Amino acid sequence: MLYADDAAICSRSPESLEKMMSVIVRVAGLLELMVSEPKTEIMCMLPKGIEERPFTVSATGQTYKQRDRFVYLGRTISADNKADREIKSRSCRAWKCYRRNSASMYDRRRANRQLKIRLLQAEVVETFLYGCASWSLTTEHYAKLNETHRQFLTRCVGWSRRKRSHRPLSYAQAVIQAGCEETIEATVRKRRLCFAGFVMRMEDNRLPKHILLGAMAGGVGYRGGQEDDWVSRLGEDLVAFNMGDEKEGGKWKESAKDPEVWYHKVEDGAAWFMRKWHRQEAEESAKRQREGEERATGQ
Repeated sequence: MLYADDAAICSRSPESLEKMMSVIVRVAGLLELMVSEPKTEIMCMLPKGIEERPFTVSATGQTYKQRDRFVYLGRTISADNKADREIKSRSCRAWKCYRRNSASMYDRRRANRQLKIRLLQAEVVETFLYGCASWSLTTEHYAKLNETHRQFLTRCVGWSRRKRSHRPLSYAQAVIQAGCEETIEATVRKRRLCFAGFVMRMEDNRLPKHILLGAMAGGVGYRGGQEDDWVSRLGEDLVAFNMGDEKEGGKWKESAKDPEVWYHKVEDGAAWFMRKWHRQEAEESAKRQREGEERATGQ
């Protein structure tokens, strides 16, 4: 995969990777170019249950270091295929982006709320979710993402400055007050499904399609835990968006061939997800209120 003067090379074995690098270094030399040894790094990503062993890759006198993570096109890629480091990195970048305009816009009391939220979504949230279509997230990851989004929203609506309230604003209340159409979880799932449709429409020889969809198995995870696998997450997205019938027999692949049809199906699924989410949050809020009243009555 090429981007400007950067290249990402995938191989199934160290020996094959070494041969590919030898060819690249040799061809670059014919064009009077050079592959930078200090900037070239290798990383091994293995399936679960297989122990990683250190190895080296050399090509025409160059030896490349093995890393457990590296940054490519602004994204943190980890050998364990987990999104924890990437989420932490994205969160730090989003807060940096927020603080850059906090005094002049986000934390400014007289600033138009609608304008603040629109700018927050266009600038901070986009920085926060950069590359999220390729993430493999668990329930804990979604909770962290939603909590960070809640903090952004509560500051924008001015809740943190209300001295009379000692109870923090819930995420559902923050989403409603800010007028947001989607939660972070809904946005991530929607973008992943849209990206899956885009990959599905690629030619069969394209590397992203071969890697991401070559082993589509319907999103079945390991017993006793969540599988850190993009394919499994895709199956979960279909179920979460009330599109479980699309998962059966790989029907979604046929639907994804028409970009307009697929986009409308994903949009409808996201709307259904949000209606269900708001209903569940309202029920949980009512339940907590009843429990609080019962405790107060008991005292």
